[in-house]
Amino acid sequence: MSGSGALTENSESLTDQNGSQSLWGMTDLSSPAKYTILLVDDESFLLEIGKIYLEKDPRFSIHIARSAREALEKLQCQSYDAIVSDYQMPDMNGIEFLRTVRRGDKSVPFILFSGKDRGEFILQALSEGVDSCIQKTGKPSVQFAELGHAIRKAIRQNRMETRFRDLERRERDLLDFLPDPTFVVDIRGKVIAWNRPMEHLTGISSSEILNKGDRIYALPFYQEQRSMLIDLVFDDDPNTASQYPFIVRDGEKLFSEITIPNFRNGKGASFWIASSPLHNSEGKIIGAIELIREVSNRKMVDRKAGH
Repeated sequence: MSGSGALTENSESLTDQNGSQSLWGMTDLSSPAKYTILLVDDESFLLEIGKIYLEKDPRFSIHIARSAREALEKLQCQSYDAIVSDYQMPDMNGIEFLRTVRRGDKSVPFILFSGKDRGEFILQALSEGVDSCIQKTGKPSVQFAELGHAIRKAIRQNRMETRFRDLERRERDLLDFLPDPTFVVDIRGKVIAWNRPMEHLTGISSSEILNKGDRIYALPFYQEQRSMLIDLVFDDDPNTASQYPFIVRDGEKLFSEITIPNFRNGKGASFWIASSPLHNSEGKIIGAIELIREVSNRKMVDRKAGH
């Protein structure tokens, strides 16, 4: 391990003269959450001092490994909230260790903590999925304060992303529960949800259309990528509005009906459509949702009745 001299040459006390832990800059230590961190280094002294410094944050429980191979063995038995690894180690360096970890876990926060100049490996580390690179220079208290901050930040970010993915999954499950064909786009017009009834109506699976833009959602209806009612949520374009025989507005919600002659290989179909914006917690529009209900049978009855 390189850069250890910066730590061994500094014999600074683990706390200041008043016993304060203000160097961490933490505002709330009352949280009962406990974060298990795997600290990987080939120098025992640095593992010990790292454990002492990092566990000054009572939320941290530091587990140690003296090589990347030992760390991989531990990862087979236990999951961790974050991994902190040195770069220069025998048998397997930090980048190789990171690459191996990412084969099995794409999301666990991984931080490289090394005395090696970051410029020599940062691009490769980023391409392999590292979350942060901290250099071992200066006083131990400052180094480990920076490392502790990076760990907390990476864990918070990872948990936010996990909650967001869980929320997206629940929303997709909710959309699939809806009986009507429904799809959702983000502010850029990319399809972010396409429920099962929509798959059945169009013959297009969600895997084929998710994360695609350029109004691809219109393709199964019109055989071309063109604007639909959902686009009026973002832009009140008169050309788009003119494609519909009428549009009823109820606040931000839009309702209409349309007959599409070429739908189902020229058989045609009539639809009742509803579109509405989606907002974030601050009230900003972040996307839109469109519900499409086929009303061809009702239209046929109306025509026969002379309506």
